[in-house]
Amino acid sequence: MSVLADWLTRQAPAWLDGSHPLTPAQRRALLAIMRCRTPAMGGHLYRCTACAETDFAYHSCHHRACPRCGGERTAEWTQKQTERLLPVPYFLVTFTVPAAVRPIFTARPQLLHDLFFNQAARALQSVADQPRHLGAELGMIGVLHTWGRQLQAHPHLHFIIPGGGLTTDRTAWRTARKADWLLPKKAVESVLRRGMEEALRAAAPELHAQVPEVCWHEGWWLHCQPAGSGVNVVKYLARYVSRTAISDERIVSAQDQSVTFRYTDSATQRPAECTLASDKFMRRYLQHVPQPGQHRVRYFGWMHPAAKRRRILVETLLATLIIVRPASEELSWHLRCPHCQALTPVCVAKLPRSRAPPSCSA
Repeated sequence: MSVLADWLTRQAPAWLDGSHPLTPAQRRALLAIMRCRTPAMGGHLYRCTACAETDFAYHSCHHRACPRCGGERTAEWTQKQTERLLPVPYFLVTFTVPAAVRPIFTARPQLLHDLFFNQAARALQSVADQPRHLGAELGMIGVLHTWGRQLQAHPHLHFIIPGGGLTTDRTAWRTARKADWLLPKKAVESVLRRGMEEALRAAAPELHAQVPEVCWHEGWWLHCQPAGSGVNVVKYLARYVSRTAISDERIVSAQDQSVTFRYTDSATQRPAECTLASDKFMRRYLQHVPQPGQHRVRYFGWMHPAAKRRRILVETLLATLIIVRPASEELSWHLRCPHCQALTPVCVAKLPRSRAPPSCSA
């Protein structure tokens, strides 16, 4: 059961009747959430090989905005990225957008998110290319978040970056100069501001004209912090790769008139609660539904899918180093028998869509 998904299901009909403006992506998201794990999706009958009990499960919608879905994909992504971590220190680099620029991100999210990803990666790499800083090619995983702690529009990027890079001649691995320092902050910020201004002016002059001039001289802040072996950062970002902007754990109450949820106040770093009217909460929730084809995770440098040879070369150069990582819990995702809790259910029958489940004695 999901408190948030149940609340969205109750509210969805009033938003789908045409009385509220919705984008096609938002409409599809609400329809998927309403159908998720219902007879409309069909299901499977499972029998446990340990206790021989049967259980029926409806299919999931697998929509990225659905609070019920995403657990399996999150576990798979976490497992894959953890296994690919290199035996070097990692850094978490975060880019934020000035408040005055956020409205154009909301107006043209796909364009602005693409520009933001590309220019942020370009800024990091152009500074890293300079021999006095690193003189090497970085490998980067970028993850997009579009929400703040109170679900307001707050686009920002997180990059997971190994502390070093592949030299231009591709013969050596060059380690970052300090264990707690990767690149000069102000230099990267300056390159990002210039790059974003030029790219936006070329791609959408009408949007560029709406941005105050001061935004091209300040803002677009960067925060860089050491991330140890990278394991904890991967786990942290994995929560937002295939899942929605808020989880059930943060929901205090979900009434038809209002929703109350917990968050951490950015000024005091203390827990607080926010109560929003139902319409306002729904608008904030739906503004984070991703556009079709939009990727929240992107890879750059020698981590790009098209750079497999460079990735293999990096792994070969670092193969002699000893990997020291803290022990982690099991990340795999399995079906669990609701009767005996064993991880042994097997599918024995499939039920078509729009059919009620069979009785457990079947």
